[in-house]
Amino acid sequence: MRKLFKRLFGSHAVEPQVDPVEVLEFDMEEFNFSRYSPKVNTTIVYLPAIDFHSESFGRRPQRLLKELAELGYNVVYINSSEEFYQVDELEYPFPELPNFVVARAGTNVRSLMQGGRVVYWVNDSRMASSVETAYPNLVVFDSLTDPEKFEKGKHKMEAVADVVLITPERIYEHGNYCSHIHIITADEFEIKERAEQVAKIIDELPNRPTPLM
Repeated sequence: MRKLFKRLFGSHAVEPQVDPVEVLEFDMEEFNFSRYSPKVNTTIVYLPAIDFHSESFGRRPQRLLKELAELGYNVVYINSSEEFYQVDELEYPFPELPNFVVARAGTNVRSLMQGGRVVYWVNDSRMASSVETAYPNLVVFDSLTDPEKFEKGKHKMEAVADVVLITPERIYEHGNYCSHIHIITADEFEIKERAEQVAKIIDELPNRPTPLM
């Protein structure tokens, strides 16, 4: 049998002919998966409206702020005492995010504000007057659909805020008449992209004018 194979195929291995392989060059810039980083060391202070442990509004503010903390922002979530009572003065709900702290309502959070910029994140439009006289560097109004409570001072809060975030179903109320109004969804599959969108909006805006004393 071996002799037969030798006669048929020869005693030496024959190297198959292989066509030359085309070398493909890739621009690695197209495959840059690094996430956005804040331009300035910034603290976002969530003013009390929705309890951190509440499931209201699909946990929209909690989820957006967690993603912003993952990007590098310092987040101070001042809790509401209307739904649950927070035992400890400070809670760190995410061990991997020491820059996200939940403060019990009434806690002095001044020492928790890091960096040179402070952003107020507002859900409750009834705080418009208080926010206006507090002089943060920036005010974000995340408008929620709650006409009985959080929306009572909506139009005044929209005028006070530097940025207004709305959900898609509310575009009919606003149209495109204000450049500082942005549609921001908070669905699970795109929450990271929306957080980066918010981060870029915040970073591109200048600080509010300092009041003359």
